[in-house]
Amino acid sequence: MKKYLALVLGVIFTLGFAASAFAIHAEIPAESQAVVAKGATQITLGGELRFRGELRNNTDLDQNSGVNENADTYSAYDGRVRIRLQADVSKNTMGVVHLETGSVTNDTYTWGTAGEAAGVYRNSGNGKKGTLDVLEAWIQHKFNMGVPAGIKVGHMPLKLGDGLFFDHSKFGDDAIMLFANPTKELEVALLTAKFTEGGTSNADDADAYIALMTYTSGKTSAGVDFTYIDDSRNQITSAGALTSMGPDQKGLHLYNVGLRASTEVGGLGIKGDLELNGGSSKGDTALVGTDNEIKNKGYAYLVGVSYKLNPVKLSLDYAYGSGDSNSTDNKNNGFTNTLSGVQKYTYVYDYRACTAGSATGSACLTNTGLNNTQYVKLGANADLTKDLNLDVNLYMLQAVKKKVITTSADTKGDSKKIGQELDAKITYKLDKNLVYFVEGGYLWTGAFYDQASVNADDAYAVRHGLTLSF
Repeated sequence: MKKYLALVLGVIFTLGFAASAFAIHAEIPAESQAVVAKGATQITLGGELRFRGELRNNTDLDQNSGVNENADTYSAYDGRVRIRLQADVSKNTMGVVHLETGSVTNDTYTWGTAGEAAGVYRNSGNGKKGTLDVLEAWIQHKFNMGVPAGIKVGHMPLKLGDGLFFDHSKFGDDAIMLFANPTKELEVALLTAKFTEGGTSNADDADAYIALMTYTSGKTSAGVDFTYIDDSRNQITSAGALTSMGPDQKGLHLYNVGLRASTEVGGLGIKGDLELNGGSSKGDTALVGTDNEIKNKGYAYLVGVSYKLNPVKLSLDYAYGSGDSNSTDNKNNGFTNTLSGVQKYTYVYDYRACTAGSATGSACLTNTGLNNTQYVKLGANADLTKDLNLDVNLYMLQAVKKKVITTSADTKGDSKKIGQELDAKITYKLDKNLVYFVEGGYLWTGAFYDQASVNADDAYAVRHGLTLSF
C-alpha cells in the first residue's frame, strides 16, 4: 500500500500542489498587536485570557431516577492562558511560537488546588496554576517553482473541511506540509503528520499522509482530499472499538476520501460534505477461523442550506454517520474518524454525554462525532444589537444502529431514539476584545438510553465565561 501511496502522492506533487498552507491549517484566531524589532524582522505578540464556569447534570446518563440527583451533578471553574509570538523575518519566511496552559491532553486548569498554604489550616490553596506548553511551533517558507509554492514544518493545528473525519485543530500534530498555487483559484497540498512515535522500532508508530485539492471562485468552492493512516499500534475491531496491538500484529491501515462543495447565491447558502472510509485492521483475535482482517466500510455525509435575512441567518442541516451493530463479522461499518475533544455539533449529546458511537458492550464514550448518529438541525443566528449575538440550534437525534452503550446489564439499547436537544449561546462584547458568553444545551433523552424498568433522566449543561484577547 505504501508503494502505491508514494506513487500517487508523487504524481500529485509533479502536477503542482496547492495554494496556501491554510487549506488544511486550522487557524487559532486571536486579536494581536505588532511590535517591530530592529532591522527588517517584524515581531507580532498576542495572547488570550479565558475564564469559565460550568454546571452539568446527568451527563453520565446512568438513569439514576429516584436516587440522590447530586451524584449526577458537576460544577467547576477553569482558566486558560495563551501567549503567541509570530516572527516575519522576510516576505517569504515566518515562524510562530504559541504557548498554552494545560498539558498534552487538556488546555485548561481547574480552579482550586492543593497548594502550599501554611499555618494551622494548611495545604489548601496558595498555589500556582498550570504550566505553559507548546501549542504551535512551526516555520513557513515560500518560494517559486514556476508557480507560487512553499513548505511548512513543525507542530500545527490541522483540520480537513467540516471536520467530519479529521479535526486536530485543538492541539495539532507534528507535520511537514508542501503547498502551491498552480492557479489563483486552485490550491493543492501534500502533508505527512506523526501521530505517535514508537520506542526502539517502528512497530508501534502511527503516521498520517494527506493529499488535498481545493478550487475557489468567488463564493463557490469545491475540494477533494485523501488521507491514509498507517498505525502499527492500534486496530479497529469488528465491534468498532479501538484496541492496542502487539509488535507481531499488522495494525490499522485506514484511508478516507473526502468530497465537499459549497456556494452562495442571493443570500442562499448550500453545502455538502461526503466522507468514505476504507482499508482494514489486521490482528483481531476474536475472529476465530478467519484471517483476522477487519475491513472498514464506514461513511458519513452532511448537507445543509442557509439563508441570510438580516440580521438573522437561518440554517437547516442533515448529517449522517454509519454505525455497526455486528461484533462477529469481519467488517466495521461504523464511521471511523479522528477528532479533537471539542464541541462538534451538540453541546450535551456529543460534547458531554455518552454517545451512540460507543462500541458494543463498552463503557460510555464522548466526542465520537457522527459515528452511529444522524441528526436534523434547525438553527438561527442573529446580531440582536451591535454587541449582542444569539445563536440557537434545535437537534433531532437518532442512532443509525441499535446498540448497547453502557456496561449496565439491564440497559435496553433496543431503540434508535436518542432524543431532542436545544442548544444556545449568547455572546456580549463588554469592551474592545473583551467578551462575556453564556452557552449550553438541554437533552430530552429518548428510549435509546432507557433501562428495562427505568426511563433515562434528561441531561443538561450550561457554561459562562469571560475572554480577553490582546
